[in-house]
Amino acid sequence: MRKVRIEWSYPMDINNIIYDERMSDIGLYYITRNFGGHITDLYIGKTTYNFHSRLESHIKNWLGDHRGLIQVRLGYIVYPQNITRQYRKELIDSAEKTLIYFMRDKLKHNKQCMKDCYPKYWLDIYNTRYIGNLSPRLHFNHEEWYGW
Repeated sequence: MRKVRIEWSYPMDINNIIYDERMSDIGLYYITRNFGGHITDLYIGKTTYNFHSRLESHIKNWLGDHRGLIQVRLGYIVYPQNITRQYRKELIDSAEKTLIYFMRDKLKHNKQCMKDCYPKYWLDIYNTRYIGNLSPRLHFNHEEWYGW
């Protein structure tokens, strides 16, 4: 099992984050909605191209259907460090699948990878900073590992 630490940014309004300087980066993102003081987990995704294109696609395709404040946290793999771009992309992909698997009952818009999407790497994920409803640590025990 590989250890990964993901650092999550402060949640930002979807309409403001599009203009943020980090939009050319790659990584994970976690979309939530605050409506009437109730926060709903909507979506966990990844981008191996850039945040801007993925978030704009979501805005055009489905985020406009939701009332309330839509917020996004950007997730960066900060450990391991000094890895190749290709390996970082593979870790991002495996982290997305693992996060969706563990959050599957809470997410409103993730339709794929709920139960049958296998990560390339089995990860022991440590979520840090502004994690919202994510658990600080996500990993498979032996029964889950072999039962998935």
